[in-house]
Amino acid sequence: MTACNPSSNQQTEKSVTQTVNTDSIQVLHGQLIMGHEAYSFTPDTDTTAYWVVDKSDELKKRYETALPSDAKPYTAIPAKLKVRIQGPSSEGFAAEYAGVMEVMGIEEVGE
Repeated sequence: MTACNPSSNQQTEKSVTQTVNTDSIQVLHGQLIMGHEAYSFTPDTDTTAYWVVDKSDELKKRYETALPSDAKPYTAIPAKLKVRIQGPSSEGFAAEYAGVMEVMGIEEVGE
């Protein structure tokens, strides 16, 4: 039975390594939604929505500026972002998403 434990540990180590490898910076075009309980971005090439973290708060300003005056809450708008894709979060609303995208740069919002 103890022989099974080392292979389990190796599986875990491989999973962690794969997560670290996905921690790269990419430029992605997709749909951005921002509101009270949602800061999400879904790349055009994917169906997975990611929680968005923008430490500069510039993305929220640009999102609000790009919204039409009659926009309903949680309206999706196109955006092109330079992001670092991170693993899942266990905190707050972000825990409901597959992972977290940290915004490294904003190329386009609403264009």
